[in-house]
Amino acid sequence: MKMYKLLGADGKEYLSETLGTFGGNSKLKIYRRLDCPSALSIIRRFPGNYEKSRVFFADEKIALAAG
Repeated sequence: MKMYKLLGADGKEYLSETLGTFGGNSKLKIYRRLDCPSALSIIRRFPGNYEKSRVFFADEKIALAAG
C-alpha cells in the first residue's frame, strides 16, 4: 500500500494512505490546490528547486492551521 507524507495542523509530518488535496511551499508559506496552474508552471520551469520545499496537506483547514 502506498503511503503519502503529509503535514498535520501541528506542522509535523505524518504518513497517510490518502493523497493530500493541497500542496504548498514551506519556505514561502503558501499553499494551493495540487492542480494549481501557477505552481505546476513553476515546477516545470525550475525543476528540482521548488520540490525541495514542497509540502502536502490533507485539506485546506489543515493547511491554514499549519501556518
